Amino acid sequence: MYKSKVSDGKLVVDKPGLKGYVIYSKDTAHAAVVELERDSVLPEHKTPVDVLMLVLEGNGIINIGEHDYEVSKDNVIDSPKMIPHGIKNTGDGTLRVLVVKAPRP
Repeated sequence: MYKSKVSDGKLVVDKPGLKGYVIYSKDTAHAAVVELERDSVLPEHKTPVDVLMLVLEGNGIINIGEHDYEVSKDNVIDSPKMIPHGIKNTGDGTLRVLVVKAPRP
């Protein structure tokens, strides 16, 4: 067992307007926090496992397949494996999303 901060996680994405920190990674699950600045985008992509997204802060659009979902704090989105998904910040501040993949890809 351990306690840490998101900022202590492993920085795996560091692009202008987009950061991603892995905060948990075991065989059973993988969790990261994605931070998108205003107008930034996490491009559409597929994963070989199911994905759960929890909006921690901000406003945006999460695209799952052919559907765009407007999201804000406390919204939960489920993305089935192998369905394209992406995130766009449409708000004025930072959009922070907890992304959980199970099992770890």
